[in-house]
Amino acid sequence: MAPHRRISRTQLLGYLKKLEQESPVPELKLRQAARQFGLMIDDLLDGAERQHVKRNLVTYTGIAPGVIDQWRAAVDVEHASSRIDQAALGNSHNARVSGVMLTVRSRRQSHPQVLLVDAHGTIDTGTAAPPAERAVIVENLENFLNLTGTLALLPECGLGPEWQEADILYGSGNSITNHLLTPVFQQYREIGCLFDPDPGGVRMCDTLYQRGDLPPLFFLAPADLPARLEASLRTIDKGQREQLAIHIRRSPPCAYVGGLIFKTGRHLEQETYLIPPPSTAETPQ
Repeated sequence: MAPHRRISRTQLLGYLKKLEQESPVPELKLRQAARQFGLMIDDLLDGAERQHVKRNLVTYTGIAPGVIDQWRAAVDVEHASSRIDQAALGNSHNARVSGVMLTVRSRRQSHPQVLLVDAHGTIDTGTAAPPAERAVIVENLENFLNLTGTLALLPECGLGPEWQEADILYGSGNSITNHLLTPVFQQYREIGCLFDPDPGGVRMCDTLYQRGDLPPLFFLAPADLPARLEASLRTIDKGQREQLAIHIRRSPPCAYVGGLIFKTGRHLEQETYLIPPPSTAETPQ
């Protein structure tokens, strides 16, 4: 059974107004709203008379006006973030936060700086330097922390010397695809996506590409990626293969890396880029 769509604060206030006017209300949704907002439906309907109108619509008469006022007061105050209100009801994880943050570093400013972006797309750069012309998004924290190793990897991905001045961006894994970060990405001329060469990394690149209002995107991978994948012990399943085919078909930046994963049936995590490739790595005895 499909989950019920959440009842908004405005909807619940509308139901209370209808109850006050003794007009028909959708009974199931009224009960759902009570559970969602942590209110006791029996307190509201105690002593009221119920009359079925049609389908799920009913009318209640005899509800104490004071109880309706108490319910209205309980939900009528709205904070700047719905996350705050839902936290009071023990349901914060089902509400969006009021903004997003992004960590940035580069060769010219090696100490990590935090950018904040609010729900309106306003960027607070704090003490961060002005953005570079190019950016490289890293999916995993280890690659962000190893600035020297990550910058050394860029030529192996076919990028020119100008990319050594790029901003390295980290947003805690999949959260880098949050739409609130769009204004940050739009500051750059080009963006390299140093994502895991796995179904999740391809999906992230596809998500950004499908947004359609970003600078040119490149899914970065070292030239020896085919050999690295062949040596990997991590395999993909049938469902992941089907999803890869979709991402490859609709997002050109994903085609090369996604195609290699599809062909070999194997995947990696980007931290392994910091390990010497299979052809030069020492073979265990």
